[in-house]
Amino acid sequence: MPIDLSAKKKFKYLLFSSLYFSEGLYQGLILIVTPIYLIDKGVSLPLVTLISGIGYLPWGLKFVWGGIIDFFHRYGRKRFAVIGTIAGAFGFFIISLIDQFFSLIFFTIFLLLGYVGIGFLDSATDAWAIDISKKEERGKINSSMNIGKWVGQYLGALIIIAIAVSFSYSISFMISGLIILVLVIVPLSVKYEDRKIDKLRIWSLIRQEFRNLTTRLTTLYFFVIVLQHALFFTLLVLYLKVVLDLNDTYIGMLFALWLIVVIPGSIFGGILSDKFGRKRPLYFFLIIVMFASIPPIFFSDFLHLFISFSVIIFFVNAIISANWAMIMDIINPKISAFQHEIICSIVNFGSIVIGSATGTLFVILGADNLFILCALITLISILILYTVKGLDDMKWSS
Repeated sequence: MPIDLSAKKKFKYLLFSSLYFSEGLYQGLILIVTPIYLIDKGVSLPLVTLISGIGYLPWGLKFVWGGIIDFFHRYGRKRFAVIGTIAGAFGFFIISLIDQFFSLIFFTIFLLLGYVGIGFLDSATDAWAIDISKKEERGKINSSMNIGKWVGQYLGALIIIAIAVSFSYSISFMISGLIILVLVIVPLSVKYEDRKIDKLRIWSLIRQEFRNLTTRLTTLYFFVIVLQHALFFTLLVLYLKVVLDLNDTYIGMLFALWLIVVIPGSIFGGILSDKFGRKRPLYFFLIIVMFASIPPIFFSDFLHLFISFSVIIFFVNAIISANWAMIMDIINPKISAFQHEIICSIVNFGSIVIGSATGTLFVILGADNLFILCALITLISILILYTVKGLDDMKWSS
């Protein structure tokens, strides 16, 4: 018998965290495993991050997936989430076959196509969460989603790398696909409540929503802070692999170990943003991240670097939980998929560009200057956040 989320309200946390786990597993492939995998294959550093950026392109096209989901809203969010999950699993299966006769072109193409499926999964999940959540619980819901994503990304990266070292990347990609395929059981077990919405004037509503100054400024703030996230996490992988010269398994273990700060950081950010509003906790988190981005320049020993990176990761995840709750607050529920994914597409194009360029910037500027750049981007985001007003007085077009 399908699970009724209105009766078992806490099950929604498991639902969204499991869907985001599948997404995180594929993101771990793109952001962590792909750079390590391609470096081991002898691919140049600028080309490595460029390919990761190409694989990440569907995240810049989320407005397309969100538009499709809202246009065909009568089919519901659940169906698209399930189809996206299955498509992501098959992306892993195909990449597994390609590893047998490694081709950089085919690897890039099918990495991209698999992530299209994950794009539908993400867009449908976000819209589903907006549809069934209340404002005072969105911080905690985003915490569960964020935890699911990072556990999938970090633990998934460790699983992929560990199996690859012991056996082969081909086998590890195949097992990862099977894990995602099994997890589709969770959304399939949930009873989906159809939205009682007539024919939508999607483009008209979108134009009206983006005339709102609060929406525009919140989107600008989100664009800038996600640049920091993309730069920092891509830089972190390159720093561990190139500067510290750590082996693949050790890097995977480090990211899995960082879950001990990712999970409480996500919960901390979600709870505080629900209790004290979105902006006040965000100022606190952002200021700490800005100052914490500088110490790695002066440290050379591993212990101090590990502590510094852990502090940044803790508060970045607190920021992410609060940010996504704030984004949900400004979304018109009637066009939750399309409006949400337009904002995400704008934001993700920036992260794709800076993530793709990080390898080249790493070679030209060096790691120290990129840490300074992370701090500067964080400072700019604080200044923009200060201009965001009216979050508690949002009125949507109808």
